[in-house]
Amino acid sequence: MSTVNMKKLKNLTQYNFTATFIKADVIVRERKSSSLKNIYPTVLLKNVCLADTGELIAKYYWLGYGKSLAKLGRLTSGTQLKFEARPDINVLGNKNNGDIASLIAWPKNFRRLDKAYQYQAIPEDSHQLAGCILSGKQQEYNESEQWYLDQYKLWQEENGDELDTLVEEVPAIDNYQDIKVEDVLGDKLEKYAAVRSEELSDSENRKYVIIDRETKKILDDNNSLGYLKVKDAYESHEHRLINAKERYRKRRALSWLLNHADFDKKLLESYVEITDKGQWEGYISFDKKLVEDLLLQENHTHLEFTSKDLLEVWYKG
Repeated sequence: MSTVNMKKLKNLTQYNFTATFIKADVIVRERKSSSLKNIYPTVLLKNVCLADTGELIAKYYWLGYGKSLAKLGRLTSGTQLKFEARPDINVLGNKNNGDIASLIAWPKNFRRLDKAYQYQAIPEDSHQLAGCILSGKQQEYNESEQWYLDQYKLWQEENGDELDTLVEEVPAIDNYQDIKVEDVLGDKLEKYAAVRSEELSDSENRKYVIIDRETKKILDDNNSLGYLKVKDAYESHEHRLINAKERYRKRRALSWLLNHADFDKKLLESYVEITDKGQWEGYISFDKKLVEDLLLQENHTHLEFTSKDLLEVWYKG
């Protein structure tokens, strides 16, 4: 692995780089205007190289942990990365990174080079991300550190569903047939799963779609827009399923009612009696309980609809 002199790179020209993720950590900086200390998330990269030539730029490099990198989710040591950056030759050098410090002044479009991995969300906000990193340290936390930990806890509470779902990386949208999808939802959503769509995702946003667990076919892609959160994908699909099943039940209820004129007439008689006289055969309310009892009395069981469905279509009819 040869080494390239940073100063030979073109100023403010965009290059593609590869690197190996080693670990995440935090750095503490004290404000000059006060004694307050700010904590920032950072990552240690190894073997930062020019992607096109393989030339080594830095054996080790500390990089600010920004949103573009955080979007990849939790990383493990050894994860291979690719990204874009522009060197600023005019401001080279600082005490941490020597003469290549400004190389990664504007890193963006981080991608993982490993093709099979499980995505697990982490915060993209720098304060919450710092708290996430601190939470993994075995230490006593001071008051300042505790504030960052509290920010991370708030994020955990708001993103519970996404944290509980480990989604295996999947390829383009039309190629699900041979991909095994696993998550930790157990039987809760045994027939379908939210997975990341490589086709709909971009450098700014990770998008999810709902697929059938068995066939891997797409069931819900939010009209080709995808969903920004796993939680939203599941909730929207569940809502659509509930609406579809409800519409089906009501269609069956209406069809059944049209084929049982005698029952329709009995409902009318009970409704008129309760409305005019205040009661019918002991019933004082024309409601789903009355409809349910009438169905049982006439041995109408194992129906594809509920007494509530039948009552609603009777009113509308």
